Amino acid sequence: IATKSRVAWAGLDETDFELITTYENSRACKPSLVYYENILKEFELDPSECLMVGNDVDEDMICARLGMHVFLATDHLIDRSHTNINLFPHGNFDDLIEYLEWVNGKRL
Repeated sequence: IATKSRVAWAGLDETDFELITTYENSRACKPSLVYYENILKEFELDPSECLMVGNDVDEDMICARLGMHVFLATDHLIDRSHTNINLFPHGNFDDLIEYLEWVNGKRL
């Protein structure tokens, strides 16, 4: 119920997503790499073809260890460990749009 409420609060509908992870359908949670591995396996995805966009340095950027591309959204940044954010592509929402247009030197 709480997860559905958060999705609705963001102005979205749960049918907008193929998967919303919850306690009932997941064996792990962020920042465990198992969390991301399970999602990759569920959808038969190659991590090198995926992009994680998140605002939490510790919980979201960890998936880069699996070979996923990452983008750290600095709007509402969460950085409990005071990590050097220059380690990741990062910026505000406008920067994200620009990054998406030129990720890996290829216009999407």
